[in-house]
Amino acid sequence: MAVNKISMGINYRKKTNSRMTGSGNYFAEVDRRETLTTRGLAEHLKDHGCLAGLDAIQAVLVKISQCVPELVAQGIGVKLDGLGIFYPTIKNKKGGATEAQMLDKEFNPTSLIEGVHVRFSPESSDLDNITSKQFLTRSVTAASENIVKAVERIINGKTRKIRTVVSLEDFRNPSGSSSGNEGGGTNAGGTNSGSGDNQGGNTGGGEEGGM
Repeated sequence: MAVNKISMGINYRKKTNSRMTGSGNYFAEVDRRETLTTRGLAEHLKDHGCLAGLDAIQAVLVKISQCVPELVAQGIGVKLDGLGIFYPTIKNKKGGATEAQMLDKEFNPTSLIEGVHVRFSPESSDLDNITSKQFLTRSVTAASENIVKAVERIINGKTRKIRTVVSLEDFRNPSGSSSGNEGGGTNAGGTNSGSGDNQGGNTGGGEEGGM
């Protein structure tokens, strides 16, 4: 894991669901601004001093995206050092099968399988665990940026919630601020857990159907 810490933008949003713990309080969430394509990741690697050409980097990334599912489908886990392991799991039908069913030659055991999933287990070593608190202390500097709000608007005769973003500075000093920018590339999804961890996805802003 890199020694130099990276500044991560952090937004804050009030939990409005009265049925959830911490309703009315603010919780932190990552300001997820974009998702890179394979080409974008290749360009990022190139900018970080990769000696291979851009097309070669992209070709390797495309091959990885093809080969990992192929190997996992064979029951072979794939470990990318510093990131983690991709591996398969089975989703069984509820209740499973009885021993009598398994002994019955007419019973098809594969009928137990509802789905096959590709799972990802992050690197588990203390230094490289990208999902632990160590990732914050070793690799990330949290930079508080915005307050995310939802403001009701009447659009085509229907009440909609429009996501707005107000800088933390303007939020604390409302007399000299505007009402915020509607939309924006902020993290929108779902709910926040009672511990303050964000659960949700990225959105491009604009019209919002509710919080």
